[in-house]
Amino acid sequence: MNSNHPSSYSDPELLDMVRNGDSLAFKELYNRYWDMLLDMAYKRLGYIEIAEEVIQDIFVNLFLRKEKLEVRSSLEGYLKNALKYKIFDVFRSMAVHDRYVATMLHQPAPHCQTPETNLEAKELSEKINMITEKLPQKCREVFLLSRIEQLSNKSIAEKLDISVSTVEKHIGKAMDIMKTGFRNYNAG
Repeated sequence: MNSNHPSSYSDPELLDMVRNGDSLAFKELYNRYWDMLLDMAYKRLGYIEIAEEVIQDIFVNLFLRKEKLEVRSSLEGYLKNALKYKIFDVFRSMAVHDRYVATMLHQPAPHCQTPETNLEAKELSEKINMITEKLPQKCREVFLLSRIEQLSNKSIAEKLDISVSTVEKHIGKAMDIMKTGFRNYNAG
């Protein structure tokens, strides 16, 4: 039998311990794979903040699904596969955001076009884009799917494999951040 220190256990042993609620075993797995996964995510995404958020999501999901988790090969393989799908999600979210930005920049101008109204519309669009960029990744993705692609909360929940209440919380959070961002905004 292994000593009592979690670092002396194999991944399958630690995973069994995690399934039984052992927080030290979870911490050991987290520490064991964090750097490797972060390095891989950063190389593909190019942004450390997004890479950290992706890895954090993977470990949160691992913890939340610990009782039902089935690792068929190795934990390392499982985590790398999870990372691959999370990176796809990030790229999909970026594509949604890019479509949103393109839509905002190419929307027809209001009926009364004056240099002032054109400037105000451009400033407003830039302000919306700036605030949207600062939203947390999942929150931004939900917000853009809701407001730009005009999907229902149920459709968003199904598409992102989250609950409708989680979608509603993300939209509420995004709207709160938007309101805060526009608190001191004064058009015209």
